[in-house]
Amino acid sequence: MPVRADETLRRVTINLYDADCTTFADHYGHGWSTEVRAIIHSHANLIRASVPQRQTLGDLDDYQT
Repeated sequence: MPVRADETLRRVTINLYDADCTTFADHYGHGWSTEVRAIIHSHANLIRASVPQRQTLGDLDDYQT
């Protein structure tokens, strides 16, 4: 039985380079896509941490494009 994820998952289709898939499969073996998910999650956390959170409408006045 598969291990339950610690957060809600969404199934998506993503096109990866064949050579990258082979590299991950060779390095991580069975379940390599779970490792890819962890890498993407870690990168998304870095992005979220680098973007200041807007809390009020007043914060939007400070926003510059």
